[in-house]
Amino acid sequence: MTFEEIQKKAVSEWEALQRSEKPRILVGTATCGRAAGAEAVVAAIYEELSRRNIEAIITQVGCIGLCYAEPLVDIIKPGRPRICYSGVTPEIVSQLIEDYLVNDNPRPDLAMGTVGEESFDGIPRLSDLPILKPQVRIALRDCGHIDPEDIKQYIANDGYSGINRALQMSPEEVIEEIKKSGLRGRGGAGFPTGQKWEFCRGASGDEKYLICNADEGDPGAFMDRSLLESDPHAVLEGMLIGAYAMGTKHGYIYCRAEYPL
Repeated sequence: MTFEEIQKKAVSEWEALQRSEKPRILVGTATCGRAAGAEAVVAAIYEELSRRNIEAIITQVGCIGLCYAEPLVDIIKPGRPRICYSGVTPEIVSQLIEDYLVNDNPRPDLAMGTVGEESFDGIPRLSDLPILKPQVRIALRDCGHIDPEDIKQYIANDGYSGINRALQMSPEEVIEEIKKSGLRGRGGAGFPTGQKWEFCRGASGDEKYLICNADEGDPGAFMDRSLLESDPHAVLEGMLIGAYAMGTKHGYIYCRAEYPL
């Protein structure tokens, strides 16, 4: 199969998921969610749905950056906006399924906001929260929205389109494109990425290695952890593009031993 055929199939499955006639429940189960009790919440959801004989699609997703509000649970009823609930416990799970899935009361008192352009039943849009309103998400656009372990969901959301385009260019053209983009390292030096790749491609030696530095410059930020857990295929795709541009055949990811996932 060509990439275009794989992508078309993935998009079709993704669109079918969005149109599902079954309720969908998304639970944030990155490290921050698990530390707040998300695994017990997932277990409670399965148990309560089974007890009530309700069919629903449950997806474990990554972090959207609101770690203080975990565990986060989003519920999507067919034809209704996606509603995000914060600080969910196993006890609250029972209330949400009883009140919203069974009795159609979305419980605005427990809701943090709706995901998307629509507000609903007095529940504000999540994007209007002061912490989220000024944000334009690029690298983190899929975090909390796709199953990080499902490659098809990543592909359906333009994943691996970058490496597909890169392979239609020469390595030198890829490097030039990166240079023109103005992409820089996020460390203190802000070194131009395209220039770094150009140096590596021109370096002597038959064997070259690409290393993804997933260690935190600021251990308290957990930015690398969030991306690795919530959208790992984005990291792998970036490594593939860099490896092609620099002419490397081996890649390694270095991360801290403290990262449980």
